[in-house]
Amino acid sequence: MPTSPGVEERTILVVDGETDSRRHAVRILRDAGYDVRETGVAAEALSEMRKDPPDAVLVDLALNDSDPERLIRTMSGKHPDTDIILTTRQRQPPRQYRLLDVGDYIEKPVDAEELLTKMRMLDIRREFHQRFQLVGRDERFIAAMESVLQVAPTGIQVLLTGESGTGKEGFSRAIHHYSDRRDGPFIPINCGAIAEGVLESELFGHERGAFTDAKGQRKGYFEQADGGTLLLDEIGEMPRGTQVKLLRVLEQQEFIRVGGSTPVKTDVRLIASTNRDLAGEIRDGTFRQDLYYRLNAVHIHLPALRERREDIPRLISHFIREAGEKRGASLPVFTEEALAALTDYAWPGNIRELRNLVERLMVTSGKSRIDADDLPDSIYTPPVSNRALPVPQNRNPEDMDREMFYKILWQILTAIQELPSKIVTAFGGGHPGQLPERFELPPSAEAAQGLVPPAAEGGQNQGGQRLGPSVVEQDQGTESLAVAVPGDDDLDRLRTMGDWEREAIRRALERNGGHRGRAARELGISERSIYRKIRDYGLDDYA
Repeated sequence: MPTSPGVEERTILVVDGETDSRRHAVRILRDAGYDVRETGVAAEALSEMRKDPPDAVLVDLALNDSDPERLIRTMSGKHPDTDIILTTRQRQPPRQYRLLDVGDYIEKPVDAEELLTKMRMLDIRREFHQRFQLVGRDERFIAAMESVLQVAPTGIQVLLTGESGTGKEGFSRAIHHYSDRRDGPFIPINCGAIAEGVLESELFGHERGAFTDAKGQRKGYFEQADGGTLLLDEIGEMPRGTQVKLLRVLEQQEFIRVGGSTPVKTDVRLIASTNRDLAGEIRDGTFRQDLYYRLNAVHIHLPALRERREDIPRLISHFIREAGEKRGASLPVFTEEALAALTDYAWPGNIRELRNLVERLMVTSGKSRIDADDLPDSIYTPPVSNRALPVPQNRNPEDMDREMFYKILWQILTAIQELPSKIVTAFGGGHPGQLPERFELPPSAEAAQGLVPPAAEGGQNQGGQRLGPSVVEQDQGTESLAVAVPGDDDLDRLRTMGDWEREAIRRALERNGGHRGRAARELGISERSIYRKIRDYGLDDYA
């Protein structure tokens, strides 16, 4: 079990109207060393937070004296640095966990080991957030934090890998902080930013007269970092000649200054980081295999931002507050459509790119609400009408009309062919062959209105032909579709295409645990569209 930050100064407020349940959680936390306060009344909870904001709050979703959602929104709005954990008797992740800015949830009756594990994770996230500006709740990101706590006290070499901008320097500082070298220097060096002919002198120092302009002895970074930690960022950029001398330092804890002859002892913990594939560079002959194995004693990989998209809104909130504190400016709000576009973006520059964008929008937009239209074109492009229409190029108008007609006809045909598969997929299974092969008009207005459903009665059409068990009916007056699907009574109530669409979105959200992005991808629509449809159809309870 990783060593977590100390808990003796952590304050926790337990808000639960069930006396026995509340006292059970309080006893567990106090036995673990936390400073715990308790209440069963929402108004008292807010009063406690005004007097002395706690580090974390446990809020029960079954509060009787108030709306727990409103309480949570008030708490997180006025005290954004306070972590919130939900307690619930639900067996599935509660809707509030997805909708509100809460840290975690736990089922009741509360298990002592599970509660303390979740509190330890909150402690770790809080510590990394406050000290190193590392924000995230993604499982892989938390696993990297736990690895830091495990390896930091050992003094062993660590190799950090990940794309540029994923937080490698922040994790390096965390390793230094949690080690027994925390009182020594921490020196980060970017190997790619130093010219090849100068890097060796920068690392190991030089003697007087070692080269032109070497007018005196100079200590290199290995001497300056003695007793501390040296981060060699972008280690893959290091020339092979310098790699040989670095290997000697790791093996013998000594080096020779440029132009010198006397070995110099050093006591430095080395952390290396790279955004390159070092294994591939070993095959290409640009990186030494023996050095790689020395550096790779412990390997910690940091996920790219696009691999932990659920952290993006949380990072945006953090950067907004951070920029507001620096400039004393009012804090804007990002609309749901803007957040959807930002969450769907690939972020090749990762966290660094996101931070720069948020700060730029706060300076340039001048708005209290930042919408998707305010985002750069590289992230969000507004839909353009008639994009599929042919463009005139000195062509005959008759040919253009014919091409336009064929294009529209082709789009209609394609949409009709894809419709059965999309409907079946949206409703969780089956095969397009199970859908009706033809669409027939109802024999009467009553049937079109659903009063006498021909499919249910096995009626006949106007030609006397028996109708099949699955018929899609169209009301010519209202231009709505009414559908009856065999073997699924639950779907017989769907009378319009709007009903179909609402039910398809609802089921997709349930299958994906309320995750709007995954539900949108499953349905083949954009996240911007699903956010709007969830709002229009009143499906917030499922997302």
